[in-house]
Order: sequence, then structure tokens, then C-alpha cells
Amino acid sequence: MAHEGSPTLDVADAILRRAQDDPDRPAVADGHGTWTYREVSRHARAIGAGLRDTGVRTGDIVVVQGHSSPRTIATLLGVLLAEATYLVVDGELPAGRLAHVFGEASPQVVIADDPGMFSSTGARIVTHDEAGQWHPAGTDNVFATVPRHLPGYVVYTSGTTGLPKGVVISRGSLAWHSSAVRSLFGLSASDRVLQAASFAFDVAAEEIWPTLCAGACVDILHGGLRAMSYAELTRTVRDRGITVVNLPASYFSGWAEYLHQTGQLLPSLRLAVTGSEELPADTARNWCSTGTRPRLINAYGVSEATITSVAFEVRPEAIVDDRVPIGTPLPGVRAVIVDDQGEPVAPGSDGQLLLSGPGIAIGCLGTDPAPAERFPPTATGDAEHGYLTGDRVREENGLLYFLGRTDDQIKVNGVRIDPGEIAAVLAGGSGITDARVMKIGDRIVACVRAHDDIDPESVLLQSGAVLPSVMVPDELVVLAEFPLTAGGKVDMGSLRATVEARLAAGSTAEAQEDLSEILRRLWREALGTSDIDAHTDFFALGGDSLGAARLSGALRRETGLGCHTRSVFAHPRFDDYLHYLRLLRAGRV
Repeated sequence: MAHEGSPTLDVADAILRRAQDDPDRPAVADGHGTWTYREVSRHARAIGAGLRDTGVRTGDIVVVQGHSSPRTIATLLGVLLAEATYLVVDGELPAGRLAHVFGEASPQVVIADDPGMFSSTGARIVTHDEAGQWHPAGTDNVFATVPRHLPGYVVYTSGTTGLPKGVVISRGSLAWHSSAVRSLFGLSASDRVLQAASFAFDVAAEEIWPTLCAGACVDILHGGLRAMSYAELTRTVRDRGITVVNLPASYFSGWAEYLHQTGQLLPSLRLAVTGSEELPADTARNWCSTGTRPRLINAYGVSEATITSVAFEVRPEAIVDDRVPIGTPLPGVRAVIVDDQGEPVAPGSDGQLLLSGPGIAIGCLGTDPAPAERFPPTATGDAEHGYLTGDRVREENGLLYFLGRTDDQIKVNGVRIDPGEIAAVLAGGSGITDARVMKIGDRIVACVRAHDDIDPESVLLQSGAVLPSVMVPDELVVLAEFPLTAGGKVDMGSLRATVEARLAAGSTAEAQEDLSEILRRLWREALGTSDIDAHTDFFALGGDSLGAARLSGALRRETGLGCHTRSVFAHPRFDDYLHYLRLLRAGRV
């Protein structure tokens, strides 16, 4: 399965052309201010010239650490203008991981908001304020052509050795990706694209570079999604006139459910993109069923193939066995399903997805041999290599379907079991919006995300009508929210720890408190009324600071959650405050 593409303009060149053609158009906003294309270009050219003056040469790695802001985006562009390679480091990166990253990457310069974080690395450190004093090298119209094979950025992902691996993406791959995504998303200069991912994750590159290459505006969401309630995101999209969002499937699923329950419409939003995890079939169906929601694209990709390689504009009729297709390859991408020996499988058979084409990474930093095995030569006879994704897929009617990982299968009583198959069945149950399955000891344990009251025994009984008995979970744990990583994916390590703690304490789904009923009762007591619904405002019905303090204290006593009085002021509406409590219980705030 392949889709042919063509050479594209370098990202830095494309953005400077936009700055030349329409310098006063908004380029990057963050809720506090807006930088125009002229301002982004001026700062980026100053950074590029300053880096060259400090001795940075073509291909050198420059670490950038800073808050999500217009200045940081312009700084990343400046690194590209210096023909260097940017590597974004999260300010919360543990010291051990930081030492590993610097040992592999050997950056020449660090541009940082927190220079003390890098004091022991030996690298030259420049603060963002100091870099902002550098002067642009002239006012040339556009940036000179850059060789496509040069590295553009490095992103660190989980490695097979237990340490992160630095994936190196070329300028050519970045240019191809930006062009392909512009076409896929239909981006134009009138768009306003939400930027929600941490800059340390490559999804941020998908939010930033295609948008700027299109002459559109990047709108930064401060703090990302981890502490953002669905109600807050909805208000942000509406108030800022956001036209495109790109959200992890876990978060998107919950947000879509919130919009469905509240009936809220978002007039400006024309496209929702989701990926990083499997999109629940019910979420896709519900999104498409109202007739009032914008286009929905289910995107699939890996860091080693430049973010997104395969995509599908969701149509309910293409959902098979409760699985939403990941779709077809982007222009230039070749997708082949192979067996354990690397040979193409028979039509209709399952196998591992092998990607090749313009997005494949140059390789990985360091000496871990496993990544090299994942980049086999292609069978086309040219000098290209591909990437073995480790993902099991199947092709049906010209569409690819994600089936799970090749390495997450488990054995129970000698029978090999795919947790993804069990999770898909559970996620299709009434009131359940997501499911994860794991093996703990000798038991299959399922964890489901559900906001409604559900009967665990009924759920297990229903799953037994679909699954072989050996695949029916031994335990079911219900959570209102799943813990998420900084990138917005389900944090499987934290989820496992939560599940293990519940099981160790003898906690079951039946014993789980219903936050909705607790909160409703306490609001009735605090406000002296039984008329409490989802839209009730605590202060509009007579609540005051003393009442908020008493409410918070009662919640702490009854739920054990660390509720503060200020949280009532931050979330005065009943449904918003209930969602906040669920996030708090899930460890996301």
C-alpha cells in the first residue's frame, strides 16, 4: 500500500516566505499576546545569527528548554535557520534522564528559561533573555536552500534498554510532513490551530510547523491538557475561535463525551484530529451521529516515521469489529504488512506494519542495537530503509486497522491472549468510554473508564458472551478518568500502579464512591436547596467564601481528596467542579 508524493519546500524557507508576503498576519498567540510573522521572523533570524556567532555549525544539536510561548517557537525556528538541529528538553526532566540525553546528544549550546537545570552538563548555556538580545543578520528575503538530508530535530522516546532513545528526523522529512499535513488538514491562512502538546513531544511539531507554513496562527494552550477540564477546553476553543484541534485519543474521547452530554456546539471548529492511541469506536460513532460536529481524522504514526504516516477521515460504516480504521498512507508513504521473517503477509492476514518513504528517521542517537534492527532496508532496491513499527495491523477494503502491539500479548494457562481484543469488547459496553487490560500475577485485570454507575458483574457477564472464557477478565476496576502522561496518552505505569493499589486494598468497583452523588448532596446542604443540576453555579445560588471553605472541608473528609477552597472559585459550576474532582482523583491535577 503506497501513496506517492513530491519534493517540498524547507520549513524555515516556507515560513520566512510567509513573513515576507504578509508580515503583519498573526503567527503565534498564547492567550496573553500575539506575535506576527514579522516578529517571529525577526527573532528567529536573530537566534540563527547568534548561534552561528557562538560557534554552532551545520548539524550541531542545540537544546531548547522553555515554557510554551511565541518566543520559544521563534527560537526553534532560529535553530533551523542556523542549519542546526533542535532538541527540546522538558523542564521537569529528572536529572538522571537529563544526564543520559546530554551524554548522547552532546549539544553545543543550551537556550533555557532555567539555566540552573543545566549547570552540571558542561554545555554553553544562554538564557532566552540573553538570546533575545542577539541581532538578525541582515534582512534577506528568504533563507537559503538547506540540504534535505541534514538533521532537523531530535525527539526522545521510550527505548528498548529502559532508557529513552533520541530519534533524529531530517529537514527533508520535516518538510515532507509539513506539506502532507497541510494537505490532509486542509490548512489555510484563515486557520487558528490549537497547540496543546508539550514542546518536548513531536506532536507539537505537527501543531506548529504545518500551521506556520500555511500562513495560519498557532494558538498555544498554556499548561497543556493535563490540568485542563473538558469545560475549560470547550471555552478556550469557543473564545479563541480555534478551527483545528489535535488531541490524544484518551483526552478526545472524554471531551467528545462531555460535548455530547452537554449538547454544546463549537461554531469555529472545523476539524478535530486524534491519535497517539486507539480511538474508541463508540466515540467515533457518537461524534459522527449528531450531524453537527466537524470533520474527524484518526491519525496514526510513530516518531521514527515523522509523527503521522497513515490517516483516516472517520466514517461510521468503515468501523469493523468495533475498530476504527487508521486509514491509508500519506503521500509518499509505503505501508507493508509483514510476518516475523519480514515477508509480506497474504491479503487479509494480520502482521507487523513496516513503513518506508520520506518520513523515515535518519536513525537514533547512541549505541542501542535494537533500533538498528527496527530500520531494515526496503525491498525496492534503492538506498532507503524502512521502520518496523511493532504494531499489528490488518488491511480490509483498502484500509488499515490497528490491532495492537506485537509485544503486548500475554499468556494465560498457555494460551496467548491479546489484551487489545478484550479492551475493545469492554469499551463497547454501555457507559464505558475506554478500557485497558493487563496481567497482574496470574489474573487478567481490566480497568474501564466510566462516569455512570455500572455493575462490574454485569459487564463481565456481557463480555463472556463475546469472549472465550479464558479471555474474560478476573477483575474489573472502574475509574472516572485514566492518568495521562505529559503528552496526553494514558500513563500505563501509573494506571497499573493505581489498579494494583486497588486490588491490594481489596477495593473493587462496587466500593467506589460516586462523586456525583456526594457532590450533589454536599451542594444541597451548603446552598440549602435541592435544585442542583449540571449548570448550577455555586455563587449564583447564594454561596460565599465561607460556604466554599465548608464545602471543601466536607469533600476532604468524605472523599480523601485534597480539595482547596480556591477550587470552588475556579470551577463554580456543578459539572465543571465534578470534572475537576474526577481529574483530582485520577492524579491529573
